Amino acid sequence: MLAALVSRWKERGTVEAVELDPATGRYPDLTRMREYWDAKRRDRFAPRRGDIDPIDLKAVLPRVMLADVIRAPGPIGVPPDGPGDGALDFRYRLSGTGICSVHGEDATGRSPRSFMPAAYGALIHAHYCAAVRRRTPLLHLIVLDTCERARSYVRLLLPLSEDGAAVSMLMTIDSKEQNSEALRNFFAEAMRGR
Repeated sequence: MLAALVSRWKERGTVEAVELDPATGRYPDLTRMREYWDAKRRDRFAPRRGDIDPIDLKAVLPRVMLADVIRAPGPIGVPPDGPGDGALDFRYRLSGTGICSVHGEDATGRSPRSFMPAAYGALIHAHYCAAVRRRTPLLHLIVLDTCERARSYVRLLLPLSEDGAAVSMLMTIDSKEQNSEALRNFFAEAMRGR
């Protein structure tokens, strides 16, 4: 499957992702974050935001983003995070300095749909909707490509819940094993094309 994606990336510019097993040990920094999240959630499906201590995240804080889940009121009896995900949006409450450096701007207060290229923003929004629906950690290999060169990174997506029933916030952590320079160049190129 991965070979077919690589072949398509070389033929045309794309933004794609492959979901990975979040329990994989291939990304030790993300494995430690998943274990930390598991310990903080105890017997709940997800920890509360208050359970996460920034001091514990010192090593990964530059690569962390926090996004509030925004549910638009829908018709009575229809869950806001149901099929189509049109009623869900997200606003960044925190964007780590490493993330800001890669994207060339601070995402705080913005929606993932505002990222350029638009296909990248749509992909991130779809991942966030899936995390809200599934209420479980997700791990993705995200590949950003132009006709000349592919760049990739791995991102862990962790749900947080204030009421123990619904996802109220998402915490993302990018793997430290990525080529930040190549990603910076990709996003700078995308922003010039706005």
